[in-house]
Amino acid sequence: MNVGFLFDFILGVSDNPSVGLTQWRGCSLPAMTGPYGVGTVVLPMVDSGRSGAYADGSTSEYREFMTQIWYPANRGVGGPKNIYLDGPTAKYILKGTSIPELDEIFRFLIKTHAVVGAKMVTDCERFPVLIFSPGWRMSYFIYQSVLEELASHGYIVIGVNSPNSALITSFPDGHFRVTPDIQDEGVKEKYNQEVVDDLKFVVNQLMALDSNQQLPLIGRIDFGRVGCFGHSFGGAAAVRAGSQSLRVAAIANFDGSLRGEDYKKVISKPMLMVWSELHSQEDMTTEAIWENIFPGSYQMGVKGTDHMSFSDYMLIGQSMLGHSLSGNPDPIDPARAIQITRDCIRTFFDAKLKHANPNEMDKIASGYGEVRLKKS
Repeated sequence: MNVGFLFDFILGVSDNPSVGLTQWRGCSLPAMTGPYGVGTVVLPMVDSGRSGAYADGSTSEYREFMTQIWYPANRGVGGPKNIYLDGPTAKYILKGTSIPELDEIFRFLIKTHAVVGAKMVTDCERFPVLIFSPGWRMSYFIYQSVLEELASHGYIVIGVNSPNSALITSFPDGHFRVTPDIQDEGVKEKYNQEVVDDLKFVVNQLMALDSNQQLPLIGRIDFGRVGCFGHSFGGAAAVRAGSQSLRVAAIANFDGSLRGEDYKKVISKPMLMVWSELHSQEDMTTEAIWENIFPGSYQMGVKGTDHMSFSDYMLIGQSMLGHSLSGNPDPIDPARAIQITRDCIRTFFDAKLKHANPNEMDKIASGYGEVRLKKS
């Protein structure tokens, strides 16, 4: 299922004057529920061990990609809030629309909670790290309701936008790289491995991030508590990266058909797999990986969801247009889908990285009638 990026949909309806998007007043991401406030910084990364060759025809001497980091800050910290979408990305994805300055409207009307450049929470604790990879031709931007929430509960969350996977990878100096809509599965398999290598590079850079005087993370990263997760194409990459990296202790995959051969081997890490109702009915890799799963792993199906229910896509789209964008004939409310997503991923990583009670996972299933839980 190639749903693309949220704003691909807007481009398709923007010539319809009845939509009235110019009158849209915006929306706020769901409130964070953790004990911390949240800060955020952006950080480009360069892997000098690989050359850069990109699907849009551009090149670089070394492989480059973008990250954005969300981290615990003092509750109530002041400062400028993170803008939901950066300028180059907004201008690119809305290029050609007939609605004047639509890019500027969307950049500022989707309200986030993270404060740009906020100081790390003032205590001596080191925090576990979660590394996130978005879906095919998507971006970590459209998962911020989940990423902010995890940071508010005491995680350092690193979102990774990888060229040849993210729709547009935009760098602070203004240049960007675009991923075209590629159908060739062999090419996509190659690009998935590139994402895997990006995720493993981030894992290997954690000590450098912890000692970087220019970042608020200095001295606060717990190298022994690292998780990797993703959605769709990025979920498949997270499984592969987590399987290949000795430093990753737990893995989560949201609705990602698995790629490569790693999942056919014994998975040596606990894993959470969350499937949408529609996707789980057609994915043949689900049972294959379950046969090789590590003890203490979980598989969840969520009734009423479709592929994009685990992101901000449905929530923002419904706010804009006043009706559900879901392909599910009996769709779950978008805010509830996000609530379930946040709770199940936080509870899983709490159990695996913070030694919380693993029985809390059972409470997710009992607390949400839409969830069906299977344990290894």
